[in-house]
Amino acid sequence: MQSPDIQNFSIPADNDAVVTFLISSDVVGDTLSGCIVYWNAYEQELGLPTVGVEPVIAKSSLSGHGIEILESPPMTFQVVIDAADSVDLLRNYYHEATIVDEFGDTNTVTVGIMTVTGTENRT
Repeated sequence: MQSPDIQNFSIPADNDAVVTFLISSDVVGDTLSGCIVYWNAYEQELGLPTVGVEPVIAKSSLSGHGIEILESPPMTFQVVIDAADSVDLLRNYYHEATIVDEFGDTNTVTVGIMTVTGTENRT
């Protein structure tokens, strides 16, 4: 099994953001068509999710808002983070994306640190 990609990124708190993930793993073939994508961000300690704590942000391609699967190849999806998702978050969070393919196989395809930065010009 191939290791998940490490993809770190930063977003400003209390702002809308779209984060694009390119999956280099071949665990789901060459397309995300027919797959379900889950993405979660968690409080973290030493780069690992805090045990027993629910996600601070949770998105799924099933919800109709939050994850958009783009044309494949390349295998790419976007996570839409609304201002309300990050308004009270200021620090580093562990994030992870999991794909469930059409056969029900589950693969973690990307992990990393999401940094939510402070902004001076809040309304």
